[in-house]
Amino acid sequence: MRKLILMIGLLLVGVTSAVADPVNATLLSFGPGGAWQNGYPYWAFVPGQGTGIVPVMCNDYEHGGAISNTWLANITNLGTGDLSLTRFNQDQGALTLYREAGWLLLETRSNPINQWKDINYAVWHIFDTNSPLDGGAAAWLNAAQIEAGKGFPGIDFSRVDILTPVDQYNPDPNSIQEFLFLDGGVPPNCCDPAPPGSQTPEPGTLLLLGSGVLVVLRRKFMV
Repeated sequence: MRKLILMIGLLLVGVTSAVADPVNATLLSFGPGGAWQNGYPYWAFVPGQGTGIVPVMCNDYEHGGAISNTWLANITNLGTGDLSLTRFNQDQGALTLYREAGWLLLETRSNPINQWKDINYAVWHIFDTNSPLDGGAAAWLNAAQIEAGKGFPGIDFSRVDILTPVDQYNPDPNSIQEFLFLDGGVPPNCCDPAPPGSQTPEPGTLLLLGSGVLVVLRRKFMV
């Protein structure tokens, strides 16, 4: 009996370790029309997530990304409340910020696709107040903050995962972003995954050549 319990314990440890291991993720495409400015959903290959092709929402406006980028990433389930492997865990009120973003992502499951761009821009603004915020996005941001004030009643944050590069604090704007995604596959009424292809890199990855000087074009200057 003791041997059986020991074997089960070892198996559980092995499973836990496997789940915690980083994965090799690949960015497949940007949002509708192949433009990052159109926001959610981007598409990424994330091993261990159903077919592996997952709609992801970028929550990181200052870093970049280009199609076919592959990187080593940690997956954090927001329901655990453990943000140690996430990019913005040192921000004041980090758990509330991530829950606001998670609540907004969950809203894509019950709101039409024409709202998703505004939802994504609200998420970007949560973590970078220099990002653009028009009236529609501001309304969503306000809604998320109201829910936060209520304590997010009835919200199951275990449905939200955070995909963070293992070099989570890399300040280089060329480095890959952080993303959020939902357990349970593609949201209702969503478009089909766009195939990998040549698309314009996000501003964090663009380099401008001028007068022989290499200048990094960051997101916040693309307003």
